[in-house]
Amino acid sequence: MAAKGKDTFGETFLDEIGGRACVQRVHQVLYGKLFSHPWLKGFFVRSKREIVESQQTDFWVALMGGPKDYGGRSPKDAHVHMFLPAEVFAIRHKLLEESLIEVGVPAAHREKWLALDARFEAAIVNRSPDECHGRYRSEEVIIVPKPA
Repeated sequence: MAAKGKDTFGETFLDEIGGRACVQRVHQVLYGKLFSHPWLKGFFVRSKREIVESQQTDFWVALMGGPKDYGGRSPKDAHVHMFLPAEVFAIRHKLLEESLIEVGVPAAHREKWLALDARFEAAIVNRSPDECHGRYRSEEVIIVPKPA
């Protein structure tokens, strides 16, 4: 995926937005929103926010042409234990857009970031909980009902 990211972002994207520090700020704002969202917070009950933010920052910095420090799972494998319907992805994507705006990422750069983010939908979204399974034997699938 790194090559696709580099193709999308070009050689100077990361520097143009302010480097790793900008990506880190975006994820701090985004995960503040996700961990407090009435529905999406339920997907993070087993997660430590600082770890998730750090992993996402490493993942995206690498996609944007920076150091390849991300050592985690692919998006598909990282989310296989969660039933994530398309509506959840759409809400998260919108919250990412809001976060990019709040941090001050310029419009042209936001568009590129959001375009690549959208390409992960097919790897993350499920049509049914039957498509999900624990990442290891004893892990249960996380299913978070939409609040009324």
